[in-house]
Amino acid sequence: MVVPTRPRPRGTPHRVDRVRRDELKDLLIGVGLDLLIEEGLARGTERLTFKRVFDRAAEERGVRVTNASVIGRIWEDMADYQADVLAAALENDDIDGMAEVILVAGRVVAEADLTSLDGRHDAAVEVIRVACQAHVDALTRTRKADINMGLRGLSLSRLPADEGSPTANSVRRSYEEFAARWDFVFERAFSVIGIHLRPGITIRQLSMLAISLTEGFTVWDRIDPSATRHILRTTGPDGAKQEWSLFSLGLEALVWQFAELDGLPGADATQEQAVASAGHPE
Repeated sequence: MVVPTRPRPRGTPHRVDRVRRDELKDLLIGVGLDLLIEEGLARGTERLTFKRVFDRAAEERGVRVTNASVIGRIWEDMADYQADVLAAALENDDIDGMAEVILVAGRVVAEADLTSLDGRHDAAVEVIRVACQAHVDALTRTRKADINMGLRGLSLSRLPADEGSPTANSVRRSYEEFAARWDFVFERAFSVIGIHLRPGITIRQLSMLAISLTEGFTVWDRIDPSATRHILRTTGPDGAKQEWSLFSLGLEALVWQFAELDGLPGADATQEQAVASAGHPE
């Protein structure tokens, strides 16, 4: 993000030609995102006009921008800019959440007994429990938490009308990136613990359901968090009670519907069937 090298009095912004194009693009997307967070989504992205964004950039970032600086150089028009802001609003909150998921999952696996079926099953269950908690905590800490649900709803509601537009392409790209991050987490966890998919289904389908579950949980967590969190189950060592959420409960159920441990009775045959099915789709 671009900031002046020294504090400047209000009304004395520096010229845009001192800012690289990629820096200017990031700066203006950041300004647009700030406006969305501050003002909410009552009118979607329509209020993100170049004039308002440029005024804010000059006032708070000390950068003077004109239409000629961006139109045809960075964005084709204002709608193209608004699409990029919407995509940025959608995409960046999920990255920190996934980083924490990977970190806590790695700690669980490092301490787990992976030499037995029971040990691997317990490790998978604990990875799901703590990773889901880390993901939810990260999403609720983001400064966009209050508008995240609205962002998702706004972006998806525009898809039929905006088919083929920059907005529609940005929304689809963001969801593809969400799914790819979930794909990576599931693939890595399954590989380390020793879990394979059941026949006829894919990691991407599991990832799509995990994203849907996250969004549904977020709605109910805002409505009644007393019903979505602090659910006690006897999943700890020697049957000790551990805290779960509706999100982690749902994801555990999904995982075992989609996958099973390697080495279970009949698992090898199931795996061979899955490979054959993948190689010779009907």
